[in-house]
Amino acid sequence: MYAGAASGKFVARVAAADRDGGDAGRVACVLDATLGARMFSLLPVAIADGKAEYRLMTGDEAEFDRELVDRHRVRVMCTDRGSPPLSTSADLEVVVDDINDNEPRLSRQRYVFRVAEDVSPATQIGTIAASDPDQGPNGSVSFYLEPKDSGTSESEVIEIHPDSGVVSVTAGWLLHTVRLLNTVKRGCMVCYQHSVHRFCIAVVLNSHINNLLT
Repeated sequence: MYAGAASGKFVARVAAADRDGGDAGRVACVLDATLGARMFSLLPVAIADGKAEYRLMTGDEAEFDRELVDRHRVRVMCTDRGSPPLSTSADLEVVVDDINDNEPRLSRQRYVFRVAEDVSPATQIGTIAASDPDQGPNGSVSFYLEPKDSGTSESEVIEIHPDSGVVSVTAGWLLHTVRLLNTVKRGCMVCYQHSVHRFCIAVVLNSHINNLLT
């Protein structure tokens, strides 16, 4: 079943059988109050002599969050109506599958990288880090710089590796060094998931970094 499942969602079919006849073969099943009864319920489908069939459903007040609990144990207890009554039980494991229900998170909201005026193209100047607690593709994060609509954009002088988050200067750095001091004080990073995170990135000359940070 998936995380975030609504109440009343079908999870599994549960069946029990008894080879005795009469009351001794009539079976009724319940969930153990300490193992699963709060998160799930049993809905009877067919109860007849010698067999009983139920549907295991999500409970009315259950909340399934894979990042908090990724699997639940459920104990089904079945008893016949014989004298004395006989009973048995079976444990089920319900695995909660991941959905894309968490936003990527940046390690910081503001990054400041110190860059020399004569830095060579392709020089790495820093790294942007982000994480996502979801699993597999849902937790995979990639990065890119969002260009501005006019003038020199950040993507002309700065580039970010989509997988590692490493920020480097491009060949256009030397052509736009002066303008960079006035315009490139902000970059926009979009994580691959469903949310957009913005952060400030100041790429400045060594001689101007103190002025920029004050």
